[in-house]
Amino acid sequence: MQKTLCLDHPPVDEETLFRQLRIPPDTEPEDRERLREMLRGAAAVAYPKAVYALCPVGHKAPGQVEIGGRIIRSELVSRNLANANRVVAYVATCGVELEAWSQQYAGDLLEEYWADGIKLLYLGRIRQALTEEVRRAYFPTGDLSVMSPGSLPQWPLTEQRVLFSLLDGVTQATGVQLTGTCLMLPSKSVSGFFFSAETHYENCRLCPMPDCPGRRAPYQPGEADTAR
Repeated sequence: MQKTLCLDHPPVDEETLFRQLRIPPDTEPEDRERLREMLRGAAAVAYPKAVYALCPVGHKAPGQVEIGGRIIRSELVSRNLANANRVVAYVATCGVELEAWSQQYAGDLLEEYWADGIKLLYLGRIRQALTEEVRRAYFPTGDLSVMSPGSLPQWPLTEQRVLFSLLDGVTQATGVQLTGTCLMLPSKSVSGFFFSAETHYENCRLCPMPDCPGRRAPYQPGEADTAR
C-alpha cells in the first residue's frame, strides 16, 4: 500500500544552516540576520513531503531485476538485490511551497545560494523522517541501505522513469514532476528505494566526487572498479 508522509512547518536549527552554508562566526551581523530572516520566511511555508510504497522483488537475471512488475536494467542494482525479496520505492521533496518561496531571490547570487541551502535543509528533514518511518515499518532489525537512480553511472538517471512508475500519482501526492530529461522539479527532490543487504551499501563508496557535503562514506576505488 502506498503512503504519503508530510512534515508541516518542521523546525530547523539556524546553527545547522550556518554550518551547512559554511557561514563563519565572524560574518557581518547584518548578513547573519539577513539569513535568519530568510529562514523565518521559509519556515512559514515549509511543507516537505514524500510518497513511498512496498514493492516485491521478482525475477533476477544478470544485469536486470524485476521490481513491482517493472524491469530495472542495472548490473549494480541486480547485484545489490541478489538476496532481497522486497524494496520500498520513494520520492521525497523539499516541497513546491519552498520552491515558490525561493523564486523571490532569483537574480541575487548570494541569496539564491542561501535559499538553495535552506531547501536542502528541509529536504534533509523529510529524508530523515522517511528513513525512520520505513525502518520502523519494514526493516525494524538488520540493515537498511538505499539506492538512487542517477547517483552513479551504473544506474543511470533515465531509470528514474521506471522508479516513478512504481508509485501512483507522484505529482498529485508531492508536487514533484519528472522532466523529459528525467530531472525532478523541484530540484531539491530525491528518489530511490530502501532495501536490506547482508553488507550495508552506500552509493558514496563508489562516487569519486570530492568535497561532497552529503557524503556518508569515504570513496573506495576498489569497490568502484568492481561495480563497473
